[in-house]
Amino acid sequence: MMKNTRIIISGFVIFIILLVLFYRGYFDNNKEIDFFNDKFGIQLPKDSEIILSNKSYGAMGDGYRVYIYQVTSESMKIIAEKGRENHWSELPLPSDFTASFFKKIRGITDETTSKLIPLDADQGYFVIRDNQTNASISGTNVFESSFDNVIIGMMDLDNKRIYLLSYNM
Repeated sequence: MMKNTRIIISGFVIFIILLVLFYRGYFDNNKEIDFFNDKFGIQLPKDSEIILSNKSYGAMGDGYRVYIYQVTSESMKIIAEKGRENHWSELPLPSDFTASFFKKIRGITDETTSKLIPLDADQGYFVIRDNQTNASISGTNVFESSFDNVIIGMMDLDNKRIYLLSYNM
């Protein structure tokens, strides 16, 4: 009888551990998707693949996060429609904006990450918002402030990828 009790308790403990690991993994995998929805009001499918999840913040809250999502063709059509409805601007990025944008990305991330964001994409949409007020920002002076709190979203329709860059300086 004592042996059966140990087996039952051991089985129950293993079950609980597996359950906790499953739930933790599930919620960790969806935090990037939920962050996109929170910031842009566009729900990405739960099966979206996270190609890159990189964030680096200091003690004072300054830093950045970069997420790259891969979605299916069908999902991209729906997401792009919602982007249009939410007043995302059409790509390509303005030419006078691209150089300062690359310089800013390179300044706050690393070289490898900065090369992953396709600033030359010409099919899709983009939006730039103030990270605190969520107000849209337009024009090329978005990088002039020394205390930027900006979030940038970009949909590359050709590659079926969505890019999110958020930084607080």
